[in-house]
Amino acid sequence: MVNLIRKDLISLKWYFLFVLGYGLVFGTIATSPYSPLLVSLLPAIMLTIFVANIELRNKSMLFVGSLPVRRRQIVLAKYLSVFVYIGIGLALAAIMYLLNEHILDQSFPLTGTAVLIASSVALLFSAIYYPLYYILGSRNSSIISVLMIFLASALAGGLNKSIDLSEVGIPSQAQLTVGLPLLGLVLFYGSYRLSLSIFSRKDMEG
Repeated sequence: MVNLIRKDLISLKWYFLFVLGYGLVFGTIATSPYSPLLVSLLPAIMLTIFVANIELRNKSMLFVGSLPVRRRQIVLAKYLSVFVYIGIGLALAAIMYLLNEHILDQSFPLTGTAVLIASSVALLFSAIYYPLYYILGSRNSSIISVLMIFLASALAGGLNKSIDLSEVGIPSQAQLTVGLPLLGLVLFYGSYRLSLSIFSRKDMEG
């Protein structure tokens, strides 16, 4: 399982530079009130899609299928990798926050609300993307993923605009800070079960 996750991270090594460049552009140059949210969210989405495209190009799923691993492990590794990608996005946002606030002397409002929404929407994106990935194959699902990126960004921006933890009471804060991630995790787990069911009935090259 760990080696499957490591395989994906190693295959992404040059793409991390792209993600870093994206973070620098939208985190220091083309900044806006939504920059902390986008810098936190989009790396997880992009890395998820990049891995799928790499597997399509290298046909690495055929190689993985020849290894002594179960299909459950293959699918579970994909889903666990999402948490690594979310961590990378949040770490990049934290770096941009420090760079802006302490070196560039400009505002970068990285709030708990932005972190909460970015993590939850990233889980929701993966929960939708992976079943499509296993049903359609990475070639076709990558087309849909472009539209999903815009939808995820719009959803995150709408939530960020409508939710302000400083303006709600303690009970409502607890509902948001617990309920939103919990909803994301429930849908994420349901998506994992669905993807496993789909992948178990398909050929590795499909």
